[in-house]
Amino acid sequence: MTKKTVIASALFTASILMTGIALACDAAGPSTHMGQLMSIDAAKHTFTIRDAQTQGPITFTANDEIITGLKDASGSIMVNYTEEDSGNLNAVGVTF
Repeated sequence: MTKKTVIASALFTASILMTGIALACDAAGPSTHMGQLMSIDAAKHTFTIRDAQTQGPITFTANDEIITGLKDASGSIMVNYTEEDSGNLNAVGVTF
């Protein structure tokens, strides 16, 4: 294979993989976000992920059980949440 063919194949494969990641939140269903855990603030009962679809940060409030469980999280996590009228997102379940 030529160098040009290898590069084109690598770019094609990367674009397919990124498309799958970008659609992850939509495919997970309503009231669900997926992404990388960025930070945990146990004192405020919040955590922030980098959303797989938008690449932006999303902060959730959570109970002690979820916050404690996140301390062992690595890789991508899926957050099920409810949304308050104020716009705050309350995590009701986290899978990793």
